[in-house]
Amino acid sequence: MKNILNHLIRNRILQHILFWALSFLILVNILKVSAEIKKIDLIYTAVFHVPVFLIVYLNLKVLFPYFLEKGRYFLFAAFAVVIITAGAGFYLILFNQWIDYIFKGYYFIAYYSFWDISLYYLIYIFLTSLLRLARGYFKLQEIEKERSETELKALRSQINPHFLFNSLNSIYSLSRKNSPAVPDKIVQLSDLMRHIIYESDSDFIPLEKEIEMVQNYIELQNLRTLASEKINLEINGNVQHKKIAPMVFLPFVENSFKHGLKSGAENAFVHIRITVDDNVIVFVVENAKGAEPSFTDSKYQGIGIQNVKKRLELLYPGLHKLSIIENEKTFKVFLQIQLNKHAAKMFNR
Repeated sequence: MKNILNHLIRNRILQHILFWALSFLILVNILKVSAEIKKIDLIYTAVFHVPVFLIVYLNLKVLFPYFLEKGRYFLFAAFAVVIITAGAGFYLILFNQWIDYIFKGYYFIAYYSFWDISLYYLIYIFLTSLLRLARGYFKLQEIEKERSETELKALRSQINPHFLFNSLNSIYSLSRKNSPAVPDKIVQLSDLMRHIIYESDSDFIPLEKEIEMVQNYIELQNLRTLASEKINLEINGNVQHKKIAPMVFLPFVENSFKHGLKSGAENAFVHIRITVDDNVIVFVVENAKGAEPSFTDSKYQGIGIQNVKKRLELLYPGLHKLSIIENEKTFKVFLQIQLNKHAAKMFNR
């Protein structure tokens, strides 16, 4: 049903065909002279539509785009009165004088008075203007959706694993030492890259996958840290049957590693906590604050962080809370995502 509606919104010719078919069906039942629809009713209804057709397309092609859409409401109303008056006059002349020369052997009369037929035409102008506005609204919604999807794809494409070459160098160093951990680390790196390149192309993925990506990232980064500087990850609650936007956690974790453990901070650490409570996901990452100029100058303003903020605004409008807290010794990121009923419907598509 949704696909049919989308096709109808995009296909203007089909819209016009359906509109006139419905109009003919309604009017032939109004204008018929007996209980059954006869040939004369079909002819009368077809001819009746001639002035209606002219009025509708004068409205759609002239009045609507040149006056109504540009906010010239008085001129729109004035010209609408003009074409309604002209249409009513044309109707009276058509059925009282001309139609006998066109369809000989039939007896047609103008059923409606000037004011009655003018009311018909006013209804048609109002209805077609309303449909035009509705079509414009749906088209705008479609454009906005496409814009958002394009922007999301562009933002995802900017999120790159900056640690890739460092991880490869670390694995290379292990291989030179004939470490038995090399195969496992290669698999972890492969899984992480597969997640970033392929799985992150979706708007939403299982929460377990996103946490697994963070775990793989931590394992790879721990190859380059001292034993006392291990990243700590804590998972609370049931993470199953939940979905989340991909690549939401990693930029914050990466920033904490880069600006916490590698910033020259005393007693460097990174603590990560992910808590799931019903339909609320809370992600907290805290790291020691280093004293290196490169760290204090950045203050979480990297491209990756800005991209995550934009993606959160697009995918969780009004459903998330993000705060970054800085003090003398630490930086802390708090992200809360609310999975309400609307979001759940999006997740299950």
